[in-house]
Amino acid sequence: MLKALVISPNEKTVDLGSLLAIARSEACRREGAKVNPPVRALLFVAELGVYVAVYEVLVEGKVVSGNSVIGKPANKKVDNEKPWKEGS
Repeated sequence: MLKALVISPNEKTVDLGSLLAIARSEACRREGAKVNPPVRALLFVAELGVYVAVYEVLVEGKVVSGNSVIGKPANKKVDNEKPWKEGS
């Protein structure tokens, strides 16, 4: 799931690196996570004079996209037996 936050620039936030660092730490604080959520977009809205950072929400270290959780599959034993009978 995507969320957004607004960053008002000041004299300390003149480069994109500092804006990205602010976006990461603020998203981490909002979500109560130990790992920084990935920031997917950082946009400047000229009409308002602010930056908008879009980030993905993390659930237990996995990225949530829509209604499903994206992550590494669980370690499962692979059964080499075929579900069908050969020669039938």
